[in-house]
Amino acid sequence: MKKLIAILASTSLLLIPSIAYAKNNKDKPSKTYKNIPLQMKSGNVVYRMSDIVPSLGGSTQRVNNNALINLGYTGQGATVAVIDTGVDFTHSFLSNAKAGEACFTMNGSCPNNSNIMLGDGAARPVHWHGTHVAGIIAGSNSTMNGIAPGAKIFAINIFEKDGNAYEQSIYNALEYINSVRVKYNIVSVNLSLGTTKMWTTTCDDVSPEITQVIKLLIQNNVAVVAATGNSYSYGMANPACISGVVSVAASYSTNDNVTEFSNISNYTTFAAPGYLINSSVPGNAYKQSSGTSMSTPHVAGAFALYKSFKPDLSAISMVLNLKANCPKAYDAPTKISVCRLDFTYIATGETSNNTTTTTSVPVTTTIVQPPTDTLPPDTTTSTTIVWRTTLGKPRLNSVILYRNNTAVVNYIDPVYGKSAISYYVLACNNETYNFAPVSGSTSHAQYIESFNSLNTQCSLYPVDANNNVGPQTQFVYVSK
Repeated sequence: MKKLIAILASTSLLLIPSIAYAKNNKDKPSKTYKNIPLQMKSGNVVYRMSDIVPSLGGSTQRVNNNALINLGYTGQGATVAVIDTGVDFTHSFLSNAKAGEACFTMNGSCPNNSNIMLGDGAARPVHWHGTHVAGIIAGSNSTMNGIAPGAKIFAINIFEKDGNAYEQSIYNALEYINSVRVKYNIVSVNLSLGTTKMWTTTCDDVSPEITQVIKLLIQNNVAVVAATGNSYSYGMANPACISGVVSVAASYSTNDNVTEFSNISNYTTFAAPGYLINSSVPGNAYKQSSGTSMSTPHVAGAFALYKSFKPDLSAISMVLNLKANCPKAYDAPTKISVCRLDFTYIATGETSNNTTTTTSVPVTTTIVQPPTDTLPPDTTTSTTIVWRTTLGKPRLNSVILYRNNTAVVNYIDPVYGKSAISYYVLACNNETYNFAPVSGSTSHAQYIESFNSLNTQCSLYPVDANNNVGPQTQFVYVSK
């Protein structure tokens, strides 16, 4: 049990596209040609960036935690355990949030240079990530609040000095949380981390020790909340894929679309804002970051907020009620809709009365390796684990038709699983067109000759060597 784990923050991938040609599928996948660079200005690539920069205030407004805060319920009396890179409790945003600290590592990376440390200073941060997560849960200042500003944080660092973390450290941290859950009234555990591999089903047999302690926590009414990952893919990472875990995908703060980078599956429990979230980082500073790492603490904090409102309600009942009448976040490439976190109907009491025992939604945590803001990837192997790979989610940006009936298809490869793609299929109104993937970079412009001018809209999907079809993108209109 020595797999490496990484945190799940993400940044947008801005890469140089390639140009290639494709013919109608009657001619099969066509030959690719040379790369053509993006527009340049003063020697720099020109990108179009979003003008919308949501803050933590925007994301909390989206989930309407004020529906309970305005009634006097702020998460008071409840504690969220944050298993991460440590938390800077000297930050003014977290001045009243500390419940306790611990450290579990494998290579003597705790502040006392050993593998175990308990008490003050044990969770001294080795990276900004954990402090950012804690702020989303329970931060508070004069301008913005976290999801549950009255809640406490029990911080546990499991990351080594080199930026890696081991599965054994996660197990030790979860076992410790279970032993102190009553003392600190721990209602949820935040796991904004996961493996680099993904699953489209449950994965209880992959990490049996982790699965066992997670199920023990759930039996003891502690919700375990984990990130799906940022690989632009269909599927989730471990531990999000473990049955009973509350898995969280990332959506935007300004609409209910799932972000392009977020992993998702049919088993994903919730979506929550995870794009450009502004929160605390060590040194009494603030930072904007994107990723399922940021969406997960919105949900972990929701259990603390809800617990202060209904202290006798079980974690499973909270999930059921939050899913009743929930707004839906939509992922266009996979066509999956998932409940987006929202407290509006919780405050009004318009929730499900279903109290029957249900099997918790399976979850999978995927770890993406974007260009920045992540820890190093998993480089270990195991003969006892069988990874289930999937085709990732591509993104179709535009289809432009020119007078000579040549179309230009602008698309983005999935970050995860591109190597498994044998060819792409562009499916339009009247016919389909096949073309081979282009090596290198992620964003491409593909030429299609003899494009049918009667086509008005198209979508894109990948196919592997065994003719398995991957997620299909949203339809886009053909620009003429």
